[in-house]
Amino acid sequence: MSSFRASKKVERTRKKKTLPIGIIRYSSKVVAVEDLGYFKLVHLADGTTIKTKVLIGCDGVNSLVAKLQHTRRPAMRGSADFKANHGFGSKFLQFFGKGFRSGFLPCDDTTTYWFFSWIPSDQGNEQALNFVRIIIKELKDNPAKMKQLVLSNLVNVPDQVRSFVEITELYIDSFMLSPLRYRHPWGVLWGNISRGNACVAGDALHPMTPDIGQGGCSALEDGVVLARCLAEALNEKVSAETKDKDKEEYKRIAKKCAKERRWKTKPSSLVLTRGINSNIMELVEEVVIVGAGIAGLATSLGLHRLGIRSLVLESSAGLRVTGFALSTWTNAWRALDAVGVGHSLRQQHGFLDGLVASSTVVSKPGKQISFKVKGTIGDHEVRCVRRKLLLEALEKELPDDTIRYSSKVVSIEESGYLKLVHLADDTIIKTKVLIGCDGVNSVVARFIGFKKPAFAGRSAIRGYADFKVNHGFGSKFLQLGGKGVRSGFLPCDDTTIYWFFTYFPTGQDKELEDNPTEMKQFVLSKLGNVAEHVRTSVELTELDSITSSPLRFRHPWEVLWGNISKGNVTVAGDALHPMTPDIGQGGCAALEDGVVLARCLAEALKKELNVEGKEREREEYKRVEMGLKKYAAERRWRSFELISTAYIVGAIQQSDGKIMNILRDTILAKFLAGLLLKKADFDCGKLNIS
Repeated sequence: MSSFRASKKVERTRKKKTLPIGIIRYSSKVVAVEDLGYFKLVHLADGTTIKTKVLIGCDGVNSLVAKLQHTRRPAMRGSADFKANHGFGSKFLQFFGKGFRSGFLPCDDTTTYWFFSWIPSDQGNEQALNFVRIIIKELKDNPAKMKQLVLSNLVNVPDQVRSFVEITELYIDSFMLSPLRYRHPWGVLWGNISRGNACVAGDALHPMTPDIGQGGCSALEDGVVLARCLAEALNEKVSAETKDKDKEEYKRIAKKCAKERRWKTKPSSLVLTRGINSNIMELVEEVVIVGAGIAGLATSLGLHRLGIRSLVLESSAGLRVTGFALSTWTNAWRALDAVGVGHSLRQQHGFLDGLVASSTVVSKPGKQISFKVKGTIGDHEVRCVRRKLLLEALEKELPDDTIRYSSKVVSIEESGYLKLVHLADDTIIKTKVLIGCDGVNSVVARFIGFKKPAFAGRSAIRGYADFKVNHGFGSKFLQLGGKGVRSGFLPCDDTTIYWFFTYFPTGQDKELEDNPTEMKQFVLSKLGNVAEHVRTSVELTELDSITSSPLRFRHPWEVLWGNISKGNVTVAGDALHPMTPDIGQGGCAALEDGVVLARCLAEALKKELNVEGKEREREEYKRVEMGLKKYAAERRWRSFELISTAYIVGAIQQSDGKIMNILRDTILAKFLAGLLLKKADFDCGKLNIS
């Protein structure tokens, strides 16, 4: 990337970092603006309609309804990176010649921004403008010609100045060519700078030639003045209610906006929606997914691969990585390959070639099972994947505006063939499809009739240890069983280990959840007779890399007989099938869900409809409903089977009864370990749709 474009990107990035997450809505082209009483309706190219109390146009010289005057001059801009000191010091150089003007401004010690404007013809105004258009058409995609034109006009200037242009790289990103435009000043002086509750700022208000370098500076002034005037209007209390209140607010906004800077009315690419109440936002989306966890991101990416946009609502301020890592079995890798991220994750995580199941009570060699075997769908593949890397791999493949962070769903409401999703910040989102991937405490699962998941009677402590050097575990998954406890240690790579420890909590143990130091001591005291490198894994775990939580599961008969989908709403991941971690299939099943759901939903949404209006809405709703029912049918028995198996395996492995302990440690150990491979021998299919 050129330093010219990069410096602009740095500036934009700084501004983005100081804005709350969710403020900017990308890919939002405004196509029309309409009056609606005391509000404006902003129509976007994707069909979204946004209702707002205040409309501010900052959409530049190509603003929707702006009519600007062309000068007879085009301008070329560029940036040169010397890599070493450019020698200009801290001076701004300007040069004038016959019909041209140029300037050279140091950005720092090594980079310089330059511009060159000229009059390419001395013909009459209309002929000159036509000539400018021809020049721009010929030069705009040819940086070599642009450079040559500038150099041919830069005569009688120091070689150092010419070198700025000469070293400017021949990339489109390094050059910018455009006609110079401006607004007649009397248009600003006597025209409507604001009209009602709409106004403009920046180049949408006062496009000007760059000869005094005030375009961007003035836009910054506009922002401060407009924010101040508008805040005064919006923060005043209104005693009237409903329509009178709307009218009073409208009058105050109109008056304040016109007072200080003389704003000219124009529609804009406004991205926030102001609704009827104070700060309510109302958006319309095709598909809304609640939760940016494994299931949510896998579903969104699956839909994206099939050409369908979705909006993912995440309650936290960023990706959540609770749990540190997870075992990914053969079925998970089939799903990851289906959405296109399997290859990159394999490069970061080592292959596990087997499992060793041992008892910390009985002094006998552990039972071993190899993962280097074939299943019914091919070779088995098992790795321990860091949750952060998995989520980042999925997120990286999604369009930038897919995830809306800090968006906590508080309620869901019916609205004809749509659902209204209410957020904690008063935003209301209308959607044709609602998918709940919001975990064990799912709001969406509750909406379609699922009960709160049950407590399994056990808790789990999880940790992540970085040895910095080789940990000595090799490529084996180690499982240990003791008196009422169970633990596991899985290598993620040569130096890091993910571990878990499950136990039956007592009243006193509840205090552990908020004290990582006590958690660590508790695990070390319960590990029993284990190898030194196993104990070291816990000892090396940093206090911010250890967490505890109760184990919850959904009663399997709820999944078998309950509503997995209801109309245009469904659930996936832990919102559908929360299970105990005893067969390591929670995250794997969530990935399966994402692929199957994306495939079934895309089949419904991609079909052509030959009807319009309400009939179209009804037909679309029916197709979505059938697509979600198909997904539910595919996932019902699979979810039932995984929840049931995990619960039974956990109950056997963690039993404290003498007879069961003997059976588990002597006869059942290999059988239980084999169940892990059996449940992983599953293929959710590809994303292909008919």
